[in-house]
Amino acid sequence: MAVDRQNVVSFIVFLVCGATLAFLAGVSAAVLNLPPTALVQEARSTVKELIHGPWYRDPRWMPRRYEGTGLVTYNPELSWAGLTVMQGMFDDGAQARVYDADGTLLRTWPLDFHAIWSNPAHIIPDKNIPKGSGEYHTQGVALGKDGSVLVNFAELGTARLGPCGDTVWTVDQMTHHSITENPDGTYWIPKKRDPATITPKYMLPGASVEAIMDSDNYYADSALLIDPEGRIIEDVPILEPTIDWLIENQELDIIYGLNPEELDPLHLNDIEVVTPELSARISGSEPGDLLLSMRNLHALAVLNRSSGKIVWMQHGPWLKQHDPDIEQDGTITVFDNGSGHRMPGRDFVGARVLRFDPVTGLAETVYPQNDDQRFFSFIMGTHQALPNGNILVTESTSGRVFEITRDGETVWSMVFVAGTRSAALIEEARRYPLDFVDRSVWSCP
Repeated sequence: MAVDRQNVVSFIVFLVCGATLAFLAGVSAAVLNLPPTALVQEARSTVKELIHGPWYRDPRWMPRRYEGTGLVTYNPELSWAGLTVMQGMFDDGAQARVYDADGTLLRTWPLDFHAIWSNPAHIIPDKNIPKGSGEYHTQGVALGKDGSVLVNFAELGTARLGPCGDTVWTVDQMTHHSITENPDGTYWIPKKRDPATITPKYMLPGASVEAIMDSDNYYADSALLIDPEGRIIEDVPILEPTIDWLIENQELDIIYGLNPEELDPLHLNDIEVVTPELSARISGSEPGDLLLSMRNLHALAVLNRSSGKIVWMQHGPWLKQHDPDIEQDGTITVFDNGSGHRMPGRDFVGARVLRFDPVTGLAETVYPQNDDQRFFSFIMGTHQALPNGNILVTESTSGRVFEITRDGETVWSMVFVAGTRSAALIEEARRYPLDFVDRSVWSCP
């Protein structure tokens, strides 16, 4: 009788996996003293990681860097107590969560793209529509006073989910990255544009409608202003005025230095509203203009809303930066992603939070302040100035959110993991006052 080779191979793989699982279960039980349920979960996660590598769900997941899980540091005397909302890829999938100051989980929203958009006709081309739950991630988060949460699905749309998880409204555009809250209840959000709307003048070498549609990148962005009900108020082009500025200032070679196959010249990742204090420091700008962060140009820029033109641009000293914030004195703080290698002019290897003065051009590293405080996220990452002078930092690819004082002391931190060896991916965390939401709205069935 002929032997079915495929069945034999499958049986051998089954035996090897079973033996590996049994071995790991025994090791876990002996070393970690785990109860039976945790033992099975631990062994299963470890087998997945051995078979698929440490990024067994998404290539953006990185090996663990920090010990512990959940709340690992809390100094109630020095921390600015508040609700911390965050979103990312946890061990249980894409979620938004709210934590109390003491690390108590108050609310979880599963972020199910397919449950929100059953017919996502706004996503082009069709190949970019996620087929499964592991084919998308989320970016940007904002907590509503009614207990709802607003979240961007990267390049796929924006959704407001009610306190108990119902979909309140959606922005059916290819939105991505940050959500900037304005005092009047409106929001600025970056948007990936249909390449058919791009004038041929702004098609750089290698770019065409067909090439852009065939890629997974942004090429042309705009800035969306939406009202509290998710309706679009403004749609401000960003690519065209940026290229005009680069041509006028003889800086277009910066774009030519990028990988032409990426078709992603700007990579807009944040939009902030220029304050009177910042406007006073930048000639040609006005309060209400837009401060833009364009990662692939290593640039911050100001777009004048009256003229639609860029009036200021600064390349570096940051590298692949995220999340510029405008301080009360008109300086700018930035999450500078940096590099995993030592670079000239850098105080430390890795990421940093820096303060930049547009008048003098001087940059000061706010954190880290010594080698022991080094941290790194090669993509993503955010920071938030808190009312007491502390700073909340999201170290995205390390699955860590932490709060530091002006002296650089860590006074609050949470660490999240996936499986046994991978860090979760926390794309953004924001802190709100403890009484920002009436918590009874989260008493859901």
